[in-house]
Amino acid sequence: MPVARSSIFVCSCVLVCVLAVGCRDEQGNCPEGTVTANPVIIPDGFSDTNLLVEVRDNVSVGDAVPVTELSAASGTIADPFSRETTYSCAYDVTGPVQICVTTTYSEGDGSDGAIDQAVGAVAPKLRGPNVYLDDTLECSTTRCTEVVCPEVKNQCPEVSSFVIDPAAPAVVPEGELATITVTVEDTDGIPEPLVTTLTASHGEIADPHASMTTYSCDPDFGGVVPICVDASDGACTETVCELVRCPGEPEENACPVIRELTADPNPIQRGDETSTVTVSALDPDEFPEDLTVKWSSEGGAFEDPTAFETTFRCGEPGPVEACVQANDGDPDCLDDPDTQRCIRIECPGDVPANLCPNLNVINANPSTIPAGSDFTSVQTRGWDTDEKPFPLRLTLEAIWGRFIDTENLSCPEITPECPQSANVVFQDAIYICDRPGPVELCVEGTDGACTKTLCTQVTCPQTVPSAP
Repeated sequence: MPVARSSIFVCSCVLVCVLAVGCRDEQGNCPEGTVTANPVIIPDGFSDTNLLVEVRDNVSVGDAVPVTELSAASGTIADPFSRETTYSCAYDVTGPVQICVTTTYSEGDGSDGAIDQAVGAVAPKLRGPNVYLDDTLECSTTRCTEVVCPEVKNQCPEVSSFVIDPAAPAVVPEGELATITVTVEDTDGIPEPLVTTLTASHGEIADPHASMTTYSCDPDFGGVVPICVDASDGACTETVCELVRCPGEPEENACPVIRELTADPNPIQRGDETSTVTVSALDPDEFPEDLTVKWSSEGGAFEDPTAFETTFRCGEPGPVEACVQANDGDPDCLDDPDTQRCIRIECPGDVPANLCPNLNVINANPSTIPAGSDFTSVQTRGWDTDEKPFPLRLTLEAIWGRFIDTENLSCPEITPECPQSANVVFQDAIYICDRPGPVELCVEGTDGACTKTLCTQVTCPQTVPSAP
């Protein structure tokens, strides 16, 4: 059957419209996404549900591809830009919660030249040269679904006592056993029966699930061995570790062990957004360097990321993960699971989601330093609209040379003498060469949760002597 010319004309117009400048979505050409949850009604004691995003791409043009972003008024979405992810209810939220997916076309690199280094973050996209829209919203669709958060919340189990006899630094006598006694409490008994599991990197535990059992050393391994207990109720797990010392020659370096990780309070109550996080870590041999720790989180920030006890500030509502890495200076230990630990912190539903800062400017004047001089002025500027989780801080870096006058400056209000707005942070620094030739100057801006970097190039004159 022949196709009517009018139909051909309509199809051609649709394609031309998508390719043309200022194309509108009059023909329904925008991609459409839908999100489904499984389960829709989250059972008592649980807080997570699986999300699946499906996209109907009406018109695919050139390299333009549909992209999706999930959002919810409260709770946490593990990866908002993924088509398969999980949603977790905020601890203080009960009943229906809307989860929405916004779908549009996108391609290209970061629009402001800044590299977004936040873990799990996706750089903003530019519309491609062959798909031009006056307004992104002209080709954007949003569809929502609803999940139901449970009334009955889970209380995580707690390891109240974990004793090994003999414990390090005492040595388990050759051919003898160490005794292990574990006491764990689970006040609510949900969502599943409590299970405790004992593990050891070497040697053998007689009954890994018993509250009282024995440990025997591996005759081929001497030195310190971490023994850990995992207490799980099916929704959350608490882990505590202790050390035994087996007879025989130890390894050249014993990796550090995170003994315990806590957050107080947890959950955080409405009206607050901070918790004190504490890590107890052990380095059996204090070799090769002194023990250090480093905190990280995708959903918040730390007042001092290298302290054994510090303040954690929520960056979004709902449960977020706070992680810590113990380091004794041996790079091989960084992949050891005993040196890493995470804790789930329940942030209240009234915490506003963190907005990542903008990094706007790094300028060097002059960028080509004239002969006879060895310095240039460097101006940087960043902008954090919410000033959370912590105030924006700018840091200048270069592979060689040095900076002076790097103080972070801001203005309490706009005045003729201080035209910067109140939430803008800037630097008026000086870079001093220590060798001739080109060098890259970079500024890093962070609010504790998101980090961005901008760079520029400076050329030092041949009259600058090379560094020794």
